[in-house]
Amino acid sequence: MSKYKSKQTAYSSLKKKYVPLWRLDTNTVTITHFNADTQTEESFTYHTDFIRYHLHFSDSHCPDRLRRLVNEGEIMQYLDDMELRVSDAISRQVELWKQTDSCYQKAVLIGDAEKMLGLENCFISMARESVFECMVYI
Repeated sequence: MSKYKSKQTAYSSLKKKYVPLWRLDTNTVTITHFNADTQTEESFTYHTDFIRYHLHFSDSHCPDRLRRLVNEGEIMQYLDDMELRVSDAISRQVELWKQTDSCYQKAVLIGDAEKMLGLENCFISMARESVFECMVYI
């Protein structure tokens, strides 16, 4: 995969050279920010699979968007927002199915925890498939 670096740089007294303010490594799903005031690098790695999928998809289909987000220092906010929106969309869809699915409702009534868990896992898989199509692979 790719590494994206911002055009903006700052001098690092530790490295004795100019370094980019923002870097994105799509392979490790890590964003690194160089804080020129404190002369420190701060790294954040995303652990959700859908952020990894989105970055890999974006790297191959719309690298200019990633480059722009890194250059403008907005990549972390963009991914944080995406992570929240995708998680919320999956949760909302799962809750909707739990409320409307007759098999799930029957399992709740008789207290069949195994059946409820199995159906909930199925709902999560189905929700991920549809949400990923609409929100991750864009």
